[in-house]
Amino acid sequence: MKKLLVLALTLCTLTGFAQKDKSDKKKDLMERLAKRPSPEERAEIQTKQMALRLDLSDKQQTQVQELLLAHYKDSYDKIDIDKTPVKDMTQEERQKMRIARLDSQIELKASMKTILDDTQYAKYSQMMERKMQKGKKRGKRRN
Repeated sequence: MKKLLVLALTLCTLTGFAQKDKSDKKKDLMERLAKRPSPEERAEIQTKQMALRLDLSDKQQTQVQELLLAHYKDSYDKIDIDKTPVKDMTQEERQKMRIARLDSQIELKASMKTILDDTQYAKYSQMMERKMQKGKKRGKRRN
């Protein structure tokens, strides 16, 4: 009986040590953020994907890549500036952040409309709509 009790306590102790610390989760998050692609890499990849899906000309590819590069650099700069966690922000600060993000998206969409022709822009709009829906679904799972 004593052996059984010692064995049970040993197993419970070992399973307790096998659990991950919260610090490990934070460390993993920081590593993922450090490994995120640069704005140049993101712009290049996104441009190539759009070139495949929308049949962009060389001129359109360069224009789209420049536009996306500026957009991604701007968003990275905002992320670096706003290091405060969302939990610590006031309601007004969150609202300003949302408005700035939406203004940036509206500006990007308007610029894309000038670069792409009508059929390409329709496909682009569908692609972005699917991406937004996918993001919403992903966000619901996290909660």
